[in-house]
Amino acid sequence: MNCRFDFVRSASLVAGLAAVLAAAGCEPQVVSVTVKHIEGAATEGAAAGAAVTEFGNLNGTILCEGTPPAAPNLVEKNDAGARDASVCAAETVPDESLLVNPANKGVANVVIYLAKSPGTIKPELLAIPTEPVIFDQKGCRFHPHVIKLRVNQTLLIKSDDPIAHNTHTYPGRSKSFNGAINANDRGGVKIQYDKTEAQPVEVKCDLHTWMKAYHVPLDHPYVAITDADGKFSIPGLPVGKHQFKVWHEKRGFLETKLQIEIKANADVTHDLSYGADKLASVTQPSREEPSRMVTYQRLLRGGSLSLTTEN
Repeated sequence: MNCRFDFVRSASLVAGLAAVLAAAGCEPQVVSVTVKHIEGAATEGAAAGAAVTEFGNLNGTILCEGTPPAAPNLVEKNDAGARDASVCAAETVPDESLLVNPANKGVANVVIYLAKSPGTIKPELLAIPTEPVIFDQKGCRFHPHVIKLRVNQTLLIKSDDPIAHNTHTYPGRSKSFNGAINANDRGGVKIQYDKTEAQPVEVKCDLHTWMKAYHVPLDHPYVAITDADGKFSIPGLPVGKHQFKVWHEKRGFLETKLQIEIKANADVTHDLSYGADKLASVTQPSREEPSRMVTYQRLLRGGSLSLTTEN
């Protein structure tokens, strides 16, 4: 008895079928399959082909079109009603959620990063930095407001305030940190993120509820945070086409599939601009109500999942 199969999907399936056929007395016939390369089929970041040995740089500016709405201060100077007013109201605490430079309309604290780690990382950028990233607190504000770091890189939480603070992180995949930071703690408390996050992680102080910041832990070095002029730079990108995400805390994702081609030994400039109304809109899910995907991921990691169909 001859048994013939004209299409095989995987090596594991071949092995399983061979065992079944042998037991049944079949004589399996070998079918050769030729896979042809289709011209024009792109591979993201050129990671699927030969090893990338050339790199380039990405630079740009992110601008706000129009005039953003004015935001009230979070704490007014000398506000006796503020918690720990002698420290927290010694100076005005501004709203840093949308900072637009009036001179050039540049937007600060926008995060632009590769959607996923490329197949090749420039050798000089491959190692996780041994120096900790400093996350400080002064005047009842987090400094800096948005901070980037590598997965498994040490983050050192310090305080320059003569009062206690609490740092509470809300990651989607890594373990959350929720701990007190003592007054004038210049030694710092060490934490790490052990998994890359799909989007920046919200950080709050539960004692001074206006205090908010964001951490950006990634498993690759290709990320930038715009400065006060809205400028950014990501050096050492492998040549090829890459997909970037662009994120801002007031809007969430401004872009999720921004494709930019990097040329060898060249500086590629890619500027972006967004309307003031778009930057001022809050569309991302809050930390109290995480997205369904995050909820499902957490349930799956916990070993139980029940789904309810909604019409």
